[in-house]
Amino acid sequence: MSEIRVNNIKNEAGTGAPTFPNGATVVGTLTGTATTATLATNAQGLTGTPNISVGTIGATSLNATGVVTATSFSGNVTGNLTGNVTGNATGLSGTPDITVGSVVGSALTVSGISTLTDLRLASVADKVTVATNNSPSLAYNTGGGNIAVVYNATGPITLSVTGIPTTADFNNRSINFAVIVRQGATGYACSSLVLNGVTFNSTAAVGVSTRISYPSGTVAAGSTSCYDIFNFIGINTTGSASTMTNYNFISIKNGDFRFY
Repeated sequence: MSEIRVNNIKNEAGTGAPTFPNGATVVGTLTGTATTATLATNAQGLTGTPNISVGTIGATSLNATGVVTATSFSGNVTGNLTGNVTGNATGLSGTPDITVGSVVGSALTVSGISTLTDLRLASVADKVTVATNNSPSLAYNTGGGNIAVVYNATGPITLSVTGIPTTADFNNRSINFAVIVRQGATGYACSSLVLNGVTFNSTAAVGVSTRISYPSGTVAAGSTSCYDIFNFIGINTTGSASTMTNYNFISIKNGDFRFY
């Protein structure tokens, strides 16, 4: 075994790097600068645990096993990302499932169904729909709210609600609606509902599921020159949301809130 002890190794012309046609085994630390072309052509089959520092890696793909550590990453990430992510994540697309401890932001917009185990709100502003006739309507599944406000009624009022879910994920729910009426010289009551096309009122035969029940059996009547609030609570008697006829409604009036 022999040793070569020199300060520099160059090619024959003394102008560049020498060629190792059968490869080279380096024990210890390899320092200096490797050009992009030389590294791309000749640095193959690295084994062990080499530490490599480069300015830019240009490749169509990078396969790594183990832990990849970097100061920053930019660009798109596809596939599954596991572990902890800190900092700000923007521009998420697709349908990712994200589990976090808390979400802090200036606004949150969610379309679709939101299922929460424990909902605690500091303040709530209910969405209302205003109507100027005897037939107010709410669109349940498009954010129409649960409250209708009626002005200038000229006869008995019927509240219509469309888009109430009938899928299994809506089983075992109660549904609530309210109609606020600004009464004039003649008072009119809201004592009829049409929910997904099914009519509920106070005149159905006793025992029929589409009957609205009132305290002591007395149907609410409208007052005059005031605000009346007609509240409706639908109780799912079978647990299945597949049809509106599985609901029974109870109603109570809070009224005679005078203008003066």
